Amino acid sequence: MTTLTPSLVTASLPPLDRQVLELIAEGHRDPEVAARLGLGTVARVRYRLDQIARHFGLEAVVRPQLVHHGYACGAVPPPLVLQPLPLDTDAFDLIRTLAAGKTLTAYARRRGTASHQATYLLEKTSARLGATTRPSLIRHAWQRQILGPSVFAADLAALHAQRPRPSETGQWLIVPLLSGYRLAAPATGRSPTRHLDIADREEVLVAAHFLADRDGYAPLWVTQPSQPGRPYRVSWGRRAAAVQPRHGFAAEPVQGLRSA
Repeated sequence: MTTLTPSLVTASLPPLDRQVLELIAEGHRDPEVAARLGLGTVARVRYRLDQIARHFGLEAVVRPQLVHHGYACGAVPPPLVLQPLPLDTDAFDLIRTLAAGKTLTAYARRRGTASHQATYLLEKTSARLGATTRPSLIRHAWQRQILGPSVFAADLAALHAQRPRPSETGQWLIVPLLSGYRLAAPATGRSPTRHLDIADREEVLVAAHFLADRDGYAPLWVTQPSQPGRPYRVSWGRRAAAVQPRHGFAAEPVQGLRSA
């Protein structure tokens, strides 16, 4: 599940279909959707969802997947972004499984857990995000930058791709920047050196000061790009273990950071 959504061009939905999908994403049940939009019957709501699935080229009406595709291809305006929320591996994988159109049973089978354990995890994760339905869980995941195009979501996915231990996720730090949030993990025996690449010089210094003197984030240093257009890099952990890319970073630290 390296990618949740295929390359989708910007798409549009008829106004009524868009309203149906927006209400489903907000957690409204079919009778509420029918009443709000004057559709008369639940069957008409389900017909509209079937039409949306056809529009997206999906084989089945799986509501969490419809919501995720709607946001990803621009057919539905994404929700207002809030401060991000890092999740542990099980919850993160569950949300991505639902967004990809898979069932809770498929998740339990793939993870080797009992169905009641998967159901409990869904309830716990939904409560943490404030979601009342599975489609609304996807909406809240976009809102809290667990899913979506943000750099924080990319950081979160990259860290989970490294298969962190359960205790490691509790040590991750949300780094606030003017351009958005980033997610940093401490240097450990498994990953003796970590880094964040940030385009703006002032923001990389802000990130470095935020991380400085925290457990697992020392020693800390900043390197600057050797070519225009490349990002700056703030690194922490063991310098000897640092793997620098062949191009793009100079060896000299950026001036003005005490811990560099």
